[in-house]
Formats: sequence, structure tokens, C-alpha cells
Amino acid sequence: MKPTVVFVTFESEFSSYGGLGAVMNVLPSAMSESGPCCVMTPLFDSFIDLDSLKKAGKVQRFSSVLAFSLLIRGQSYPVEVIEAINAKGLCTYFISSDDFFTAPNNPYTNPCNPAFPLDPYRNPINPDKLTEDALFFSLAVPTTIVELSKDGKIPGRDFLFHLQDWETAAVAQALKVVNTSPALRSTRCVLTIHNPYDKAVHDMSSARARDCAAQLGLQQHRSFLEQVIPILDAPVSTVSRNFAHELQNEVLHTQIFCPHLQKFFKQNGLIGIDNGIFGNAAFPFSDEALTLALQGNFHPLQKEKWERRRKLADVMNGSQQHLLEGGASWGELLDLSDPVIPVFFVLGRDDPRQKGYDVIVEAIHALPKGQARFIFTPMPGDEGLIGLKFLEDLARQRPGEVQVFPFRLDESVFHAVQQGCSFLVMGSLYEPFGAATEAYSAGMPVVARATGGLVQQVAPHAECWQSDRVLGAYGREFVKRYYHPDEAPTGILFREQAAFADEVEGWRRIVDCGYWNTNPKGDRIVDRRSLTLFHSMAKSAANALQLAIDVYRDQEQYAAMIYHGWALLKQFQWDNTIRRYQTELYQ
Repeated sequence: MKPTVVFVTFESEFSSYGGLGAVMNVLPSAMSESGPCCVMTPLFDSFIDLDSLKKAGKVQRFSSVLAFSLLIRGQSYPVEVIEAINAKGLCTYFISSDDFFTAPNNPYTNPCNPAFPLDPYRNPINPDKLTEDALFFSLAVPTTIVELSKDGKIPGRDFLFHLQDWETAAVAQALKVVNTSPALRSTRCVLTIHNPYDKAVHDMSSARARDCAAQLGLQQHRSFLEQVIPILDAPVSTVSRNFAHELQNEVLHTQIFCPHLQKFFKQNGLIGIDNGIFGNAAFPFSDEALTLALQGNFHPLQKEKWERRRKLADVMNGSQQHLLEGGASWGELLDLSDPVIPVFFVLGRDDPRQKGYDVIVEAIHALPKGQARFIFTPMPGDEGLIGLKFLEDLARQRPGEVQVFPFRLDESVFHAVQQGCSFLVMGSLYEPFGAATEAYSAGMPVVARATGGLVQQVAPHAECWQSDRVLGAYGREFVKRYYHPDEAPTGILFREQAAFADEVEGWRRIVDCGYWNTNPKGDRIVDRRSLTLFHSMAKSAANALQLAIDVYRDQEQYAAMIYHGWALLKQFQWDNTIRRYQTELYQ
């Protein structure tokens, strides 16, 4: 009998903040079709409302199934376990405790009004509250499984714990110190990392974090992953083959984010298992357009995309004034009257150490005015709206060309933007998997920096293979692992060519975010303009945007790129992901 797979995660289909949540929204349910499977996650009462989820049909039913006390260094903490069954029949076990999981809206960040940000952490690891939650949760998981197994709530006595990121990695250690016999016959632990982050407890950590670490038997001053990776039952995995390569070869990771993990990756192994697609794989245009596109005739597809571009103009014309008057956007009314002019779409959470908004803004500054339109929908991060001032400045300097919506757009407006924009742009400094496949599902080609999973998701335009101005030799070597120059392009990849010394200095300065430690706060772009690395990034990004503008002028070539992007989706299937997990990690 197969072991029960338990996905242990800080994000789930009911609480998603990024790539991990997107994966948990799909993978556990898909995995459950081939064997027993469940999810275990913290219950953050402030933003996971099970009653509302039930009314919305996302949860069939839920109930409290277990209560116990967890003794940590002489202090007793009550724990309640709530079972929730989703619409597909998958069971999620929420672990709840009054003293933990109290984040008001996001477990990874400080409580923060975007208009009044707190100073961010000095590196991508959040402060002690998250550490306390992570270690307490890790301690609670073994007892929870034991009691649920004894009560027959979870079938079987053999369990495989699929841990996600450093926040749940310590479960592997907890299973060494918590007695699970005789209720459990066998336990195995595997780990997937969705980012390069790690955490350690030290002398200045909170007393509760130090108590939890001591209860687990974790050493201070050594990171959680350093201590957990050697006791895993399989190599560490991450969410794309190319990101696995970068974690062991890119300066950003080997010198800045995770130099301390390199020997463990080498000793225990690190493999990339590609995610499947997020969203609908159906052809995003009519059946007629698909039939003719399969024959090499892209004219009907081009006409339908043209109409979506016109609809975008109508929707934006009807909503922009209202959003401007309400203070929900920056920039003057966007001039979308001429469908010959391409519209670039830039979206996602603002992380100054990852998402590259500053790279794209600097690239736009280098383009001649009037050639394109740009719509930004950033989600403010720890730096809040103040940290996005460079976007507000761009919108002011490019009236009618750039509009920024730093607050959530109405769903109908967002849908029109997604359907009607010409290209999705991702300037990511690193990207474990990426969202290019989501753009293809919506009928958009992609302009992206050649990093992480994006390298696998974008078959680059011919000029990328031929010109260092867009895609440097280093980036082309990455791309050659996955594509041949003769393959039909689905977008445009750019990547700077930089010397090792410039990379080390540049990445240290970028990750340090020193501009945020000044009073008043500094400007992200002004701070980074002096860096050779940043200058090279912005220059290659500007050349990529100019190439995209030129491609858009050739509507037949542009329409073919849309079709080939959709056709590429078949390379990213969850069935393949599940098979690789089962054969390379679970056995």
C-alpha cells in the first residue's frame, strides 16, 4: 500500500501569496488521484474564514477533529486541529493555536498599511514572529498525525511528508524527537524549496523562538536547512530544472543568498521538477482561429486579438477617470486610441530583491516617447507605496503612456487588461518558476529576463540568438539547454552580460537595499544606477522592449508568436510533475 502523502505547507489553496500557494492550489488535489493524500497547514484566523469558504463552495464541510496541548520547555500551548474537505474531496488539516498564527493578513510580512510601511528586513527572511510560527507548527505536526492516525481519521500507518520551504522543513527534525511509535509504522520526509530563503535562531532571537528550536534539538547560529537537508530521505527539489542549476551556479545564490547550502546541495543532491501550468490550457481564441492557426494561417487569431485590444481601450476609457479621481492610479489617462501601438503589462508583488520593477522602469526611460503604452499593477510589498515612488515618477514623466494601479483592480478591468495587452513583461532578478505560461493562456507573448523557470518557458525570438544587445552569451548558454534557434518563438528573452566582480558587488548592493536605511527614504533606481550590473540589466531590457515593439508592427509574426506560446503549454503538465515526484522523491 502506498504511503499517505502529507503536503506540509504555510500556504494552501485557501491562503495563497505567491508561487507556493499557486502550486498548493493544484498539486495536492492532482496527487490525490493516484493515492492517499492530504494537506497540513496553519490556520491564520484573521484571513482564513472557513464559514465564508463554505458559503462560496470552496469547502464542502469542516469540523474540529482534535485538541491537545503541546508542552514546550515547561510551557503548555493548546492546539486545535480542524478538518476541511474541499470541493474535490481533498482533506486539509488546519493546525490552530491562540498563541500562534496571528498575522493579520499575510504570514510572511510585518503588519503593514501600504501607505505607511515598516522598515523591511535586511534580507529576504522575515522577523521572529514567522520563525516562532514555523517552529511551533513543525513541532505540532507529528503529534497531529499520530492522533489522527490512532483515531482512524487518516488511513494507514505509513506517511510521506512533502515539506515546503524552510518554514516547514523542521518537521523532519520534529519527527526525530517526537515519539510516533507504534501509531506510525514508517515516516519519510522530502523537501521542495520555492525560493532561496533560509532562517536560523541566534542569541538575539525571541525567547519563544529559542525555546521552540531547543525543543526540536536545532542548534543556534546554524540555519534550519543546513540542519535538515542531511536528514531528508531524498534530494532537495525545486520547481524548475533551470532554477536548480542556478541555485548551484549563479552568483546571486552561491555568493549572496545561500552560500552556506552549497555543500549540502552537492552532498544530498538538488533536482528541478518543473511545475505544471497555472490556469486554463484551453485555446484562448475561437475554434476557427485554432483550426486555421494549425494550418499556418494566423490572420483570424490576429483579428480576434485586435478586437481584444479595442475592447481594452473601451474598458479603460470607462474606468480610468474614476480610478484617477479615487486616487487608485498614478498617471494621466492612458491613450489607447491607436491599436497599432502595443501595450505592455507588468504585474505582481513588489519585492526589491526579486521582481525587477526598477529594471523595467529604467528600460522604459531609455525608450523614445510615444512608441508604446505600459500598464503596471504592482502589489505593494514591505516598502509600501513609498517604495514604489519611482513608478509614480515614471507615470508623471510619461503622461498618456504609463499608468500605474497600485491597488487591486476590479476583476472585469483586470480581465480586459490581461486579454487585451500585447505583451506580459517580467524583469525578474530571479524567478524559481515564473508566470509566462499564464500569459500564454491569456493570449499574450512574453518579454522576460532569462532567469530561472522563465528560461524554460520562453522560446526566444531569432534576434535574441543573434544579438548580445538583447540576450548575452551567458544567457544564450542557458537557453540552449531547452531550445534550438530554429524553434518557433513565443516571446523575447533578455539577459545582461556582466563580469564576475560586477555581479558580486551589484548583487550585494541590490540585496542590501541600503537606500531604505536613509532618512528620508532613498530612491531604489537612483541607488542602483551607479551599479554596472543594474545598468547592464536595464540596457538589455530596453533593447528587448524595442524588439517587442518591432515584432508587434509585423502583426502576422506577432500572431504566430501568440499561437506558439499557447502550443508550448503542453510541455508543462501536472501529470509529468507528479510522475517525477513519485519516481525521484517518493520512492
